Amino acid sequence: MNLSAKSYLDFAGLGELRSRAKNNEESAAQEVGRQFEAMFVQMVFKSMREANEPMKSGLMGSASVDTFEQMYHEELSQVMSQKGVFGLGDWLTEQVKTQTNSTKAMEAYKQLAGQTMSPSLPLSPQIKNPSLPLVRPDASVASGIKL
Repeated sequence: MNLSAKSYLDFAGLGELRSRAKNNEESAAQEVGRQFEAMFVQMVFKSMREANEPMKSGLMGSASVDTFEQMYHEELSQVMSQKGVFGLGDWLTEQVKTQTNSTKAMEAYKQLAGQTMSPSLPLSPQIKNPSLPLVRPDASVASGIKL
C-alpha cells in the first residue's frame, strides 16, 4: 500500500491526496481516514505525556529526551493507524463512502417532510395576540379559598 502522505506535515503528499479526493478515488477516502486516526492517536499520546509530566524525575529528563519521545510517538501513531489498531480510520472511511452529499440531502429532506409544523413565534408579528386575563370572566373574585 503506497500512500502519498506519510504524515500531516508532508505538504506535497497532502496536495496529491487533495487532488485524488476531488476525483473521488476510493483510496483517497481510506488514506484520509488513516491520517485522521493517526492525528487522533498523536493527540492521545500528547495527553499521556502531559499527564505524566509531574511524575518525571529531573535526573533522567531533558528537553532532548522529550523531543525524541515526541518523535517516537508520532511515528508510532502513523504505524498504529496503518494497521488500523483503533479502527477509527476504517469507521470514518465507511461513513464517508456510505453518505454522499445527495444521500445527506435526501435524508434531511425526508426528516423535514415527516415533521409536523410546530407552532412558533413569528419574527415580525402582524397580529398582536391578546394577553391572557389573570381572572377567568366566568369566575367570581371571592370564589377562592374557603375559610
